[in-house]
Amino acid sequence: MLLINILFLSTLMDNSNFHYTKPFTNNFESSNFFLTSDNFEFNKIGIVDFRKVLKTSHSMKTLVNKFIDAEKKINDKLNLNQVILKKKEKELLKQKKIVSIKKYNYIIKLFKEEVFEIQSNNKQERLILNNSFQKIQKNLKDSLAQVIKEISMKKNINIVLLKKNIFLLNNPSTDLTNEVLKSFNKKTKNMKIKIIISN
Repeated sequence: MLLINILFLSTLMDNSNFHYTKPFTNNFESSNFFLTSDNFEFNKIGIVDFRKVLKTSHSMKTLVNKFIDAEKKINDKLNLNQVILKKKEKELLKQKKIVSIKKYNYIIKLFKEEVFEIQSNNKQERLILNNSFQKIQKNLKDSLAQVIKEISMKKNINIVLLKKNIFLLNNPSTDLTNEVLKSFNKKTKNMKIKIIISN
């Protein structure tokens, strides 16, 4: 079948602009050859290092710094509570010899409830912090995607690929990363980034 196709194709190419290109094995294609034309307009392709733009952008750096500051506040608060609880625990041990077993057990019960509450609050604050970070990060990603779309449309680029998926890049001019970063920084320059750690 392949020989017939090639022979048939050769009779068509004698007086045309088409050129036969030896195909790769492809089980998903019904034909056994590819045609390319000198007059065929290929899709323009752009490449963007999405992760690099997001990581090095001013807005993302601001978000990460605010996250670190908020996390430090939560850790400082927990450390302070741990110091207070240790002091209370020592005082409770002293009372064990001077109060009844019933009263001591009641005091221990209250102490455990206080410890549990502090742990629960700490866990809740961290959850709120992480959710806040993820929400803002998503907004940044959406904004970055919009910037890439605007630039690609302006340049009449039909396909934009992630740089991490590119094996070989022979034409550096297709890399839009620096232009996207510059535009993204400009777009998010006045963006308000507020990290939340409690309800």
